Amino acid sequence: MLVSVIIPTYNRQKYLKKSLDSVLRQTYYNYEIIIVDDNSDDKTDDYVRSLNNPKIRYFKNNFTMLAPTSRNIGISHSKGELIAFLDDDDEWYHDKLEKQVKLFKNSNVGLVYSGVDLFFEDFNLTYPSSPKLKGHIYKNMLIKNYIGATPSVIIKRDALNNVCKKENEYFDPKFPARQDYDLWIRITETWEVDFISEPLLKQYYRNSINRISSNVNNHIKAHALMDNKYKLFINSLLSFSDKNTRLYNQYLFIAAQAIKINEKKIATKYYLEAFKIKRDLKSLIMCIISIFGSKLMIKLRYYFK
Repeated sequence: MLVSVIIPTYNRQKYLKKSLDSVLRQTYYNYEIIIVDDNSDDKTDDYVRSLNNPKIRYFKNNFTMLAPTSRNIGISHSKGELIAFLDDDDEWYHDKLEKQVKLFKNSNVGLVYSGVDLFFEDFNLTYPSSPKLKGHIYKNMLIKNYIGATPSVIIKRDALNNVCKKENEYFDPKFPARQDYDLWIRITETWEVDFISEPLLKQYYRNSINRISSNVNNHIKAHALMDNKYKLFINSLLSFSDKNTRLYNQYLFIAAQAIKINEKKIATKYYLEAFKIKRDLKSLIMCIISIFGSKLMIKLRYYFK
């Protein structure tokens, strides 16, 4: 099966080489790479064209549209039966495609994800994140994003076409954040998912780079949109306890985004809101420790995951 690898990029030429190299080193060879340049001005186009690699196709937006729209553009240009995603500053391990593609032998599976090594560059800290759920997980996904971010995910094209009426709605541009989570919810409504438990990529968190994606207000707005979009299913499928757990997870997620960029007051506020819901030791300790800043908080967060 041909895998189309979609890489959106914007002014990150210095990181893009590592990302591209990690795809070109794959032990699974049947792939194409589609780079969608979001109107960079750092000579990314010169670099990509200099590679002169027939596996790479390059498209440049006429103006900046942000990563979700760039992913949609990449999907619209893709030819593969499977669609994979990689951010321009992350790296796949050499056997990622080979291990994940095998799981699509099950025709009921529409999405495969994997474990991730999360690397906090500012603190030189790495934590593995392991998948937990497979099969029909729609109800679980309404409570929490168990699949995670795009770089670990491969999707069957049939699954995308099944849940998206228009090309520009794969990753919904109406969402200011969490477009990936929204797409995973739609896919899991009708398709099974599977995973490789081991980490198959390294995902980088850099304070300066991640400020836009970690904008707390964007995540708050996105959660409000998601509440409205899935209101019917939330009310019909989730118990009162499930709804509380869902809100608890939202508060923890927002707090985590804040702590990544060292917004201590915001992080403390949302850890406290989480504690009010469950009165658990985890959120209480994280609320207290968040006062002291990012490094200790990040260590503790992954101890309690």
